[in-house]
Amino acid sequence: MSDIDDLIAQTPLELVLSHYGLPMPAAGAREHRMKCVFNEACSDSKYGNLAVQLDAAKRLYCHTCNVAGNALVLIFGLENHRAPTGGRLRGQEFKDAVAKLREINGLAEIEPAKAATKSAPAAFTETKPATKEVNVPMIRHEKEAARELANLCDDLVVDVAEMNPEAAQYVRKRPWLTAEQMKAWGVGWIPGNGRSLFRKNYLVYTHRNERGEVVSYSGRDLSFETKWTKWLRDGKPEGKKPNKHRYVSGYKRGLELYGGHADRLKEPYVQESLRKYGLAICEGQNEILRMEKLGVAAVGLGSNKATDHQIEKLVRFAKNAGGNRALLLPDCDEEGEAGFKELLWRLSEAGVQTRLGFTSNTHDGMMRGRQPEDLTDEEWAAIRETLSA
Repeated sequence: MSDIDDLIAQTPLELVLSHYGLPMPAAGAREHRMKCVFNEACSDSKYGNLAVQLDAAKRLYCHTCNVAGNALVLIFGLENHRAPTGGRLRGQEFKDAVAKLREINGLAEIEPAKAATKSAPAAFTETKPATKEVNVPMIRHEKEAARELANLCDDLVVDVAEMNPEAAQYVRKRPWLTAEQMKAWGVGWIPGNGRSLFRKNYLVYTHRNERGEVVSYSGRDLSFETKWTKWLRDGKPEGKKPNKHRYVSGYKRGLELYGGHADRLKEPYVQESLRKYGLAICEGQNEILRMEKLGVAAVGLGSNKATDHQIEKLVRFAKNAGGNRALLLPDCDEEGEAGFKELLWRLSEAGVQTRLGFTSNTHDGMMRGRQPEDLTDEEWAAIRETLSA
């Protein structure tokens, strides 16, 4: 049981609630009140509904039907809309709740293989691990060097006066990228004597998994434009194409969505954005940060093409938290629009009501060759008006 207790303690209530598209706890609260998930009749009671403690144990109690338990009981109620048989999770009900808790956390399950014949004894039934991949949080990484970088985000410089000239210039060109926002998102410059692979000339971004744990960092090469121009001038030599971003070795960025951490749902602007637009989707980190300043809660692919893992998450997020709606905000170049055309198709096939915020040819070509991070307040206001029409 200790491993299950540990998993419960490590699972934020926000992650469970976001999985089912439910409202988040108030900021700083020690207890979260919500509608009873075990008995619909409890909603009519004057004594209130379900209370869930926000500490590690996550004990819950319904003041009307008197069901008590922990996060596993809550998950069972959310799945089955009733209390556990006999008031306690046992047998298959317990196993199902644990499996769902692991699924919510993105952990692989052990699934029984089919027996070779119907008469094969249960003792000889083989088991095999599911192939679901995960990014190991850096704090629990097998390599000591990676574990030591887990809190690198705390060392990032967000004051332009303390950055080198290239980093300061990059940030100043984006006045919406404030020190407060950079601090909140784990974005900043690391000094040349820093303890990371990004110490040469990068602006660093922190990447988190759905639970909010740091799983990687990426660096935006501040010399990219110069390197790109030289590469074009040299005739695009094979094997020397410069990369705009650099990631920590071993990080599988196709498993995550930038900005897709559960505790973000606590932000009032996120709930308002989801009501207005559904789930907004962009490519990169700067796009997410710019749209946040415009009041739009978006998640990023880290690429112009979504992976199968990301599609699964996008569909789940849209259905659970976005009213089964998605808004695509692509980079309006050839590669960006090609990737988002495929994304539009795949989300629509999954039953998500999906629409485009803009393309190269809409709004009189205003966005042609541009990215969401380039939007001015006035331009977004014009686009927003067409979306609400």
